[in-house]
Amino acid sequence: MTTPDLVSLVLTLRPAEPLTAPGHLGRAAHALLLRWLDEHDPALARLWHDADGPKPFTCSTLIGGQRIDDNLRTLLPEQTYWLRFTALDPAVAAVLLARCADPPAAVELDHLRLPVESATVDPAAHPWAGTATFEDLARPYLLTREQSPRRITLRFASPVTFRQDGLNVPLPLPDLVFGGLADRWNAFSPIAIAPEVRRYGAACVALSGFRLESRAVPHKDGSLQIGAVGRARYVAVQYDRYWMAALGLLADFALYAGVGRLTTTGLGQARRVER
Repeated sequence: MTTPDLVSLVLTLRPAEPLTAPGHLGRAAHALLLRWLDEHDPALARLWHDADGPKPFTCSTLIGGQRIDDNLRTLLPEQTYWLRFTALDPAVAAVLLARCADPPAAVELDHLRLPVESATVDPAAHPWAGTATFEDLARPYLLTREQSPRRITLRFASPVTFRQDGLNVPLPLPDLVFGGLADRWNAFSPIAIAPEVRRYGAACVALSGFRLESRAVPHKDGSLQIGAVGRARYVAVQYDRYWMAALGLLADFALYAGVGRLTTTGLGQARRVER
């Protein structure tokens, strides 16, 4: 069986006792994934630890828990929480599939030990899980006569933010969302998407509705990174069949690629949802 190019592994965690945890654990999740890569293939871990440019994985922060403030949250044993890792190439995908088949008894995040209740890549078991190939995602959009919907809705489970002209932009504007996804798609997929998709997003797609909340995430330099969580709906104000097919494909790809900056350390966890 061919290893999928794209994998989204979801771990469901349940603390053994009440805990007070850091508000953002994305960097701890990133360190955990690098340990898994190192255990599986030290050369692979070194490659992606040292590489510049886009990396073929994302790591979520711990999702769930009652926020005390931007820096702290409470975790309770009567509740479950989830942690997610995605892969954008077969080598990293193989590591995540191996962890799914033989999940650890517990994971350690920033000195917190959290027992693992389950692990899955099955979207029927968890809406943020999945496996695919690039061809799987592209086929319904690029090899069909059907028109793609003119509306797309994305959910952001962790803060999404962008960098533009030297400034942080904590609002998921169409050209930033779909232009960034196209860049990431073209970095790893054998099937190219024309980079002009960013221009189409800027000129012909509107942010037609949103339910977003700003969220501050402590950065490693001591500053705060501001992002947005919630939902955003996009509509083509000038419909083009080819470009909307490309946007539909990229919206599905967001489950694996994440959106915006710092997706390897917890930000930009996103997926397409129904309106």
